[in-house]
Amino acid sequence: MRKKTLTLCAALAAATPARAEIVSFEEKNGAARANLEIDGKSYALDFRLMRPQKPAPGGALLIDVARDDGLAAFAAGRGMIAATLDLEKLPAAARATTMAELVPRLRAHTGAKQLLGRGRGDAAATLAAAPFDGLLLHEAPATPARGPRVIETWGADAYWRPTPRPAPVKESDNHRSFFLAGTADAAASANCAAPVNPRSGAPALRALLVALVEWTKGVKPPASRAPVEADLVAAETIGWPKAASLPAPPPGARKVPKTDPDGNELTGLRLPDLALPIATFTGFNAQKDKKGPACVAGAASPFPATKAEREKTADPRASLMERYGSRAYFVATMRVVADKLVTERLLLKEDADAYVSAARQAPF
Repeated sequence: MRKKTLTLCAALAAATPARAEIVSFEEKNGAARANLEIDGKSYALDFRLMRPQKPAPGGALLIDVARDDGLAAFAAGRGMIAATLDLEKLPAAARATTMAELVPRLRAHTGAKQLLGRGRGDAAATLAAAPFDGLLLHEAPATPARGPRVIETWGADAYWRPTPRPAPVKESDNHRSFFLAGTADAAASANCAAPVNPRSGAPALRALLVALVEWTKGVKPPASRAPVEADLVAAETIGWPKAASLPAPPPGARKVPKTDPDGNELTGLRLPDLALPIATFTGFNAQKDKKGPACVAGAASPFPATKAEREKTADPRASLMERYGSRAYFVATMRVVADKLVTERLLLKEDADAYVSAARQAPF
């Protein structure tokens, strides 16, 4: 009994937020430091403040604790002030309270009128208690029900983990959800059997950040693009194509987005390279060495280039030539698809142009 009591006390202590106080704050030439006292111990949080050469009207500040997709540099290029923070240098129990203390200090220091936060995974939870106007969160374990405007994103891998993404729920007026179909993180890919899924959700994140800034100024954002219950099916019923290069879906009861005959997802935000695919892009892979480390990545299996190649390998998926006929048709259709997403404010013009340029190099 005493052992259980001690264990419970230890768990409660770990869950209790630590007290964090900013003792001093300084910045010189973009190098910033917040000196903190956390439960009687001193810590220094060093980070960079990127200031744009031409600040945009409205003075937005992005505080990025994700640090993995170049979004802070993009924000600075769009006229925002951007700060990238590595909260892992602080005790886990003090990260949320540190943000609650630091965010108002940064707003006052920079004179920003709109304050935006960007995080992913567990780091996103540290932003919830701070006074942000808007949050861009990727695969957050939970999002604020009230308060800031929230745009939440996740990829295909969220449905294929040992603990898959929970069933969708009705979202509030201050919340938008975007499933970045056919994308997956590559957290540990060294022991993957199939080629790793290279597709990036960064173009969508850039457009959604711009939409979030506009939302904080009163402009309604694009509607959510995420699976509802009717878009999900039991994993064992998706009718996976029997191609030798494709790993089989992981076992286990779960609901996943519906897929087309190629294995590509049909719902969510389908960026141009999924709307006009040249491969099957999954949110799962397989281990090469069953005794080795886990493979935490998606897979990519290119379509055959020609009908003859498809028949030679008994691949049930149509070849590139059967799908598109010519590169000229592929490029022209890519332009239409990309421009439609620009009109819908789900893709920026420069990223639409990049997809069209890439289409001109298609492997057929």
